[in-house]
Amino acid sequence: MIASIRLGSTGGNDMTIALIRGFFAVGVLAAGLFSGHANAKDLLSQEWVLNPRLSNVYMQTVKKNEVFETHQFNAVEGGVTEDGNAVINIQLESIDTHHDLRNVRMRFLLFETFKFPEAQITANINKSKLENLTGQTRIPYLLDFTVGMHGLEKEFQAPVWVTLINDTTVSVATIKPVIVAAKDFGLEGNVGKLAELVGGILIAPGASITFDLVFGTGEAKPELESARAERQKLRAKEASDNITAEACENRLEVISQTNAIYFRSGSAQLDDKSRPLLDSLADIANRCPEVEKITVEGHTDTVGLSNSNQRLSEQRAQSVVEFLTGKGVGGNRIRSAGYGDSRPVASNDTENNRAKNRRIEFKVTKD
Repeated sequence: MIASIRLGSTGGNDMTIALIRGFFAVGVLAAGLFSGHANAKDLLSQEWVLNPRLSNVYMQTVKKNEVFETHQFNAVEGGVTEDGNAVINIQLESIDTHHDLRNVRMRFLLFETFKFPEAQITANINKSKLENLTGQTRIPYLLDFTVGMHGLEKEFQAPVWVTLINDTTVSVATIKPVIVAAKDFGLEGNVGKLAELVGGILIAPGASITFDLVFGTGEAKPELESARAERQKLRAKEASDNITAEACENRLEVISQTNAIYFRSGSAQLDDKSRPLLDSLADIANRCPEVEKITVEGHTDTVGLSNSNQRLSEQRAQSVVEFLTGKGVGGNRIRSAGYGDSRPVASNDTENNRAKNRRIEFKVTKD
């Protein structure tokens, strides 16, 4: 508080003391007002490390034109260099829809995480435009960024809030949702697979994304890097933990819908493109000790003779069994069966439908 000026017989001394106190108080106040600006410059000149505990990335989807659902990605990592080059990695396996079966469908059918496990956001932040940040305030910033996902890249632009939370913490958050179309990343067919699996309901061919990314620097960096390492260990443990029989059956059912197991035309020889999905399947089977028996079923379309199709379906199913046993799945837990063209899931009048009928399915069965 600024001292009052007293007038009187000793007013000169009192006035001098009061003025000194006043100037000192003003100096302290000014230091407080401008420290945020100085701290902002210090923070902006350093590397930023993403705080995984405080950062959030959400995806909103719509089905049946009226059901809105919000999903969260639980594994997000990255940072921003001193020069403003930002890289954010989102592990698509970490999507959380609050329902295990939906999680599995999103991973295997929509994102195809067995081939494309992550999405990456890259950007260059012009830190010179953020120098007006002061403590506990925020400024708008127009962010140009690129998203890489499913083997494709797309450029976006979105307004964000940049907030200086304290001397070592800054957040970057969307002001409004970022609209992402499925076709931008070649996912429109995968949306169709999802819709077909759940009874042909209408699923919007896109989603809106929002994020609030919190970064630390300076003294906060060692703690954040340690937290990131701990979260990576935890995810690795979760990825190797055993899963229940129900969860295993859910995964086998969804994997059967991927149509991502390929053979050479008219042959039972597996194509190398099948390896990512079969590797994932082997991992799942090895983590399902409660499941005693898995049957690999082979199916064909109606092109060719029925006897030949029957034999081919049996051989293809056996090829998959041999691959899985080579990955450690016990031979006593897995068997093959072929059904030729006798169990179609679609008419055989178009190439697209015939492709649906040429398939490998996985079932939990009993002896």
